[in-house]
Amino acid sequence: MHTETAVVLTVLVFCYAVVSGVVKRWYLAPALLFVAIGIALGPSGFGFVKVGPHAEGFTVLAELALSVILFNQASALDLGAVLRGRRVPLRLLSIGIPLSIALGTLVAIIVFPVLPLWEAVCLAAIVAPTEVALIDALLEDRRIPERVRHALSIESGFYDGFALATMLAALALASAQNDHAPGRWAWFAFRTEIVSVAVGIVIGLIGAAVISRSASHGWMSDTWAQLATLALALACFGVGERFHGSGFVAAFAGGLCYAVVSPMAGERAATQVSDAAGQLLELLVFTLFGGFAVIPAWRHAGWRMVLFAVLALLGVRIAAVSIALMRSSLSASSKLFIGWFGPRGIGTLVLGLLVIEKGKIYQGTLITQVVVLTITLSLVLHSLTARVGIRLCQRHEAGETTPKPKQSRPSASRSNGKPDEPEGPATS
Repeated sequence: MHTETAVVLTVLVFCYAVVSGVVKRWYLAPALLFVAIGIALGPSGFGFVKVGPHAEGFTVLAELALSVILFNQASALDLGAVLRGRRVPLRLLSIGIPLSIALGTLVAIIVFPVLPLWEAVCLAAIVAPTEVALIDALLEDRRIPERVRHALSIESGFYDGFALATMLAALALASAQNDHAPGRWAWFAFRTEIVSVAVGIVIGLIGAAVISRSASHGWMSDTWAQLATLALALACFGVGERFHGSGFVAAFAGGLCYAVVSPMAGERAATQVSDAAGQLLELLVFTLFGGFAVIPAWRHAGWRMVLFAVLALLGVRIAAVSIALMRSSLSASSKLFIGWFGPRGIGTLVLGLLVIEKGKIYQGTLITQVVVLTITLSLVLHSLTARVGIRLCQRHEAGETTPKPKQSRPSASRSNGKPDEPEGPATS
């Protein structure tokens, strides 16, 4: 990355920080703002933002961003809450996610006849992950029913891990069909799935135990406890890559272990530094994404690519969520709200990069363009419709969203996926 680019990005982050509260009140995805600025400052605009010929700086930033985000998401998850009867999140995870990928694969095969089966699975897994934190004001708006907010938060936290595992397995199968030595892709699948999970578990357990013991004895200050969590996330990624596996799988597995072992897991104060670092890296990635990917992708986009992106956003997820939440006690408007608000973000972007870098596939260019189109459409549409969705959800579930007088309840946040009270039983 050029020095001039680093300076421009630093000034950009400062300027955004000054107005970040205003942007949040508008329900505007910060990533959309950074993409727009990237377009203006990139080669298609004023040319202030530059990268090397191989875009190595972009790839490194994207990988670091996703590894930190995956660890943070996993470390904030309450596995016990999901398993103890939170029916809406459990349905979204066990039915909604697999169904989204299956429907996405079917749509990809129909829209792109040239796409082989396993490459279609790769594409479906890439565009499936949701990142509700892109519009994190939604998760703190008390007008939205609490269990809707928590369901979105928990689903978003798990989605990257599920999609990543599916994509890597499909990538191995797709590459094996295009290689004269297909056996090496079986070893690739084993490394990326099994070895990476093992690495993440070991590092996560050891790191969480050390942090917990040090904190309980007063050996570590609060600031360094937060920095230790960030270091643990990066260690999971680095060691996972060192073993020629997937650092992202290792980071997610490490975060889950941290959530189980550390008493600090799930507390926002314990991950403020790593949360901030993840958001910073993510927004820098979206600036470069806007500067170097958006205009070329849209300039050469065919109607099939646009059609698939629209169907992935408007059809596949809504259909999968509707089926997964059938016979639940949620109203139709809440189901529609959950199905619609699944913004695509850094997870989709990095999974697309992984397919190109690590796989041996025929339709890499097509997949790359579709990923860019899907992300940009998602950022625009989900930002523009946030207020409308909130009003719709509030009007139909006023009884759930209106807090009782003289009672205060903690707002939901993406770092705390725990409902305050159990969800009621499902009704027919």
